Amino acid sequence: MASKSQAIAIDSFLDGLKFNRFHLTVLILCTILTAIDGYELYIVGWVLPDLARDFGVSRTAITSAMVAQQTGMLLGAFVIPPLADRIGRPRLLFFCYAGMALSAFAILFTHSLVPFAVCRFVAGFCGTAMIPILVSLASETAPQRLRSTMSTITVSGTMIGALLGALMQGFVLEPFGWRGGFWIAVALPTIMLPFVYFMLPESLRSLAARNPDDPKIQTLARKMDPSREEPVLLHVPPKPERAAGAILLGDVFGPGQRGKTFLMWAITISSFVFITAGVWKTTIFKDVVGLPWPQVALINGVNTVAGFIGMLTIGFFIDRFGFKRVMASTFMLAALFSLLIGLTAPTILMFFAVGLMAVFQHGGQASIPALAAALYPPRSRATGIGWAYGAARVASIFAPLFGAFVLGEGFSPVTIFALLGVPLASAGIFTYWLMSLKGAPQPVRAGHGH
Repeated sequence: MASKSQAIAIDSFLDGLKFNRFHLTVLILCTILTAIDGYELYIVGWVLPDLARDFGVSRTAITSAMVAQQTGMLLGAFVIPPLADRIGRPRLLFFCYAGMALSAFAILFTHSLVPFAVCRFVAGFCGTAMIPILVSLASETAPQRLRSTMSTITVSGTMIGALLGALMQGFVLEPFGWRGGFWIAVALPTIMLPFVYFMLPESLRSLAARNPDDPKIQTLARKMDPSREEPVLLHVPPKPERAAGAILLGDVFGPGQRGKTFLMWAITISSFVFITAGVWKTTIFKDVVGLPWPQVALINGVNTVAGFIGMLTIGFFIDRFGFKRVMASTFMLAALFSLLIGLTAPTILMFFAVGLMAVFQHGGQASIPALAAALYPPRSRATGIGWAYGAARVASIFAPLFGAFVLGEGFSPVTIFALLGVPLASAGIFTYWLMSLKGAPQPVRAGHGH
């Protein structure tokens, strides 16, 4: 234990802590907030038929609202994360979740597509950067030996959001209509606003990066280690003299970092291309493989449960064996099982292939923000993660055309799922390449706190 005269570096202080109630509180709050974000951003697809019927338009006409939301998400991915690095994660999270709640509330009073699309633009703008910011907060709070575990558990909240959507469809949509689903979209972030304001802390690393003389640094350190009898004295590096914008750009695109950033973007783009192209999987299983609807529903259930397991567990292995071994092999195995889905369709083995593909694909997707968090320093971490997501959203705009192409060409299940495996394999290759570069993040063996 350090005495009053001994100053401890912030990283040494954080890495020496045992996992305690403070870490658990941050992890639970971040995971719940990620689940809400997942519900908010995907609700339109869940209520689309009822919404189109109420507005008196075709289902394809709702595409304009989805495009508006995607546009908002694209802009928000590049605009909001740098603000989080400048003004603080909890403060910006509060305003963004308030913005999502207000946009959902306004939607309750819309009766046509144009105001509905405007509200979805706002929701997309406020919601798109939540995962990068929440992962930044979780990873910066955690000891380095648990950083990937906390990051990937946080991301797994998106699957909880999907389960909330399924429950809404089953118990709310029919008796209350699409507005019932949006009342939930109002209530969830509104309920969490006091928790964000009063209970969600800023990370110690981020506080020190923005203002080394901030008195909140010592207060927060005492909260993080309540068992320490003596006051903790932290050594905080002086703030760089360069302008904040120059520091941020240097952290992301500076010498020795530019290549890593572009490879990070390539990994994220590859994964998002699979996800956006994969929205056609239900149609492919129904029309190409020829499964009846009950088996299609079973496929979707297997995918959701297995994906949740993959998201929850991959961080544990990354923290012990590193990104290079775990993340690269995870994406390659996902590509292999994608091919096996086509080879085994429509036999019972196809269901096992779907489950294993989901474990590795969702696990790989959850590891992306964890890797980005390890690449960038605290002062620009949210920006680094958010811009990687933004690049992926730009590149994946055209991925949904995949379904129209393969269905129009009459490809077999083997060809279709082999093509879906290509971006997964490329994500694995890019991960291995990135982790082979000098200065790539290395695993930290689990140990005991002080």
